[in-house]
Formats: sequence, structure tokens, C-alpha cells
Amino acid sequence: MNETQVKHFIVMERQKGTTIEELIFILHDNGVPEYEISNYLEISIKYVEEILSDY
Repeated sequence: MNETQVKHFIVMERQKGTTIEELIFILHDNGVPEYEISNYLEISIKYVEEILSDY
């Protein structure tokens, strides 16, 4: 997914009630790097790493 697609996806998923944690997993499964996930969701990279470590 390119940047525009990712941002649109995030907006649509948040409107549906998808949690930040679920979005982290979905984006990671779709090949979005961890540092980009943290930027797109405006959260710390450490939080992304913590969530994914449970995966």
C-alpha cells in the first residue's frame, strides 16, 4: 500500500471502530514497516514493538 492508501485505510478502519492495536497487526501483516506504522498512527515505535512482540 502506498501512503495515501494507508492513510485512507486507517481513517476507514477507525470509523468502523478498529482499535489501534488491531490496526498495528493489520498494517504489519500488509508489509508496512514498524516505523511507518508508528508515524501513521502517531504513536511511539516502542508501543508498536511492544504490541507486535505479543504476536
